[in-house]
Amino acid sequence: MTAPRAVRLLSMIFLVVGAAAPVAAASAPAITFNEATGVSGANQNQTVGWQFDVLTPVVVSGLGWFDQGANGLGTAHTVGIWAPNGTLLTSVLVPAGTGAPLDGQYRIADIPDILLPVGTGYIIGGENFSSSDDRLVANALQVVDPRIHFVDATFSDVGSGFVRPTSFSIADTGFEGPMATLVPEPTTVLLIGTGLVALGAHARRSRKRP
Repeated sequence: MTAPRAVRLLSMIFLVVGAAAPVAAASAPAITFNEATGVSGANQNQTVGWQFDVLTPVVVSGLGWFDQGANGLGTAHTVGIWAPNGTLLTSVLVPAGTGAPLDGQYRIADIPDILLPVGTGYIIGGENFSSSDDRLVANALQVVDPRIHFVDATFSDVGSGFVRPTSFSIADTGFEGPMATLVPEPTTVLLIGTGLVALGAHARRSRKRP
């Protein structure tokens, strides 16, 4: 390959990568919901959350808590994810106030990326408090990431602290308090790979020209 052709090929690669980059959106909450629907659950000294199944492997990049009004949390909440076998996979303290960045409806604290394989019976839960004025929403109309299946709202005994919440609630949707952010599917990598294959074919055709 001549030098000018190599330069053109590299330029085309950079263009493909640059064009693909915007496709890789930032992580997004696993569930969003209509704040005008649902009711306010009682804030008590217990862990609340929800059970879900993973239909397609997903990567969790952060954990957070619902911030009504987007003006900061009144209380710090420890939030975690438990595997189907009951093992606590990861947890983080979401600070009070605006210390954690706002991602849509939630204050999210970053965690090291963690892969959740396909499975049934995962639980996300966060410690709540009777002194908290952070709204806990139940039975709201919600939109769930299609890679997971929402099972039910869950809770632990009052006074139990931060534990795996395994009791199913009559609040079929919710509790909208603790949340996880999921990394999007790797479309960018696929686009870049497709682009590089096309460029390779272009280079081969160019070499055959007189």
